[in-house]
Amino acid sequence: MKFMKLYVATMVGLVCCAGLVSHSAAQSEFYAKAKEEGRVLIYTSLAASDNKPFQAAFEQAYPGVKLEIYRASGTTILQKILTESRAGAHLADAILTEGTVLYALKDNKLLVKFDSSERKAFDDRFKDKEGFWTDVYPTVHSIPYNTKLVAQKDLPRRYTDLLDPKWKGKLGANRNNYMVIAAMLDLYGKEKGEDFIRKLAQQGPQVRSGGTLTATLVGAGEMPLAFMVYANNVENVKESGSPVDWVKVEEPLYAESHPIAVMAKAPHPNAARLLAEFSISKNGQQLISNLGKVPGRSDVQPKIGVDRAKLRMIPPEHEAKTAHYQKWFDDLFGKGS
Repeated sequence: MKFMKLYVATMVGLVCCAGLVSHSAAQSEFYAKAKEEGRVLIYTSLAASDNKPFQAAFEQAYPGVKLEIYRASGTTILQKILTESRAGAHLADAILTEGTVLYALKDNKLLVKFDSSERKAFDDRFKDKEGFWTDVYPTVHSIPYNTKLVAQKDLPRRYTDLLDPKWKGKLGANRNNYMVIAAMLDLYGKEKGEDFIRKLAQQGPQVRSGGTLTATLVGAGEMPLAFMVYANNVENVKESGSPVDWVKVEEPLYAESHPIAVMAKAPHPNAARLLAEFSISKNGQQLISNLGKVPGRSDVQPKIGVDRAKLRMIPPEHEAKTAHYQKWFDDLFGKGS
């Protein structure tokens, strides 16, 4: 099943760009010099199953430019780049990961502005106004549920419905998405938001590390409902035939940015810009949609049926406090398994 899904995704990616290769190459001012550079290295937290079709589509669009991928968590990527920078080693050409990491790199003057004309197709919420980064895909927070165990009438319509006594000891939580704390502080304000999070912890959720794992366990019936899980994780598990879906709450859907940016001292600067441009182009964004993610670009529709107009992005000042929220989550909920 996993092999077939990856194969289909790869073919979708290739078809997405096939027929437009010569046009894309001809239109890009960076292609000729990027071809001379021959390669481009990206540091990314893009899912492992998505990297192969992403790589194949780029290399199909721009023959002669090899895409090399280093994949790790956003935290690991940030520490790796900072360590390399202090040692005078600048290896990465581009970066595609959580917005929090890009904010930190920008503050350390490790990114260069790249205000591609493709950015005109992005709403202001999905791009840095100074031109340092553009959001390839926002990840949407969701509440997954087991469709066989939870009736429609019992689904939470507001986040505070998770505090209903009937869910005590029955909820799941994804430790990796601790930024939901920031979302609730933004929605309810500091005092009410903190009170909500504490009461949520008192519900005794089962904590797991990983959105896909948590959604899988919901589908398996280990817990009927969970929170702190990205919608694309739920959709991927749902596609495997698992009885799982996610709630469309009546309150704002929160999302985190996953932008792409060019490193200030990229060894292959033209290839880096070519890759960044591809990622936010209509073809590249269609691939992102086909992979089950929400594209940031306005003229490409999300496959998973999310209304981008209703998304509320977590404010940058909150995203910059990731270590604070992670510690707070661990203190209240535990580190789980």
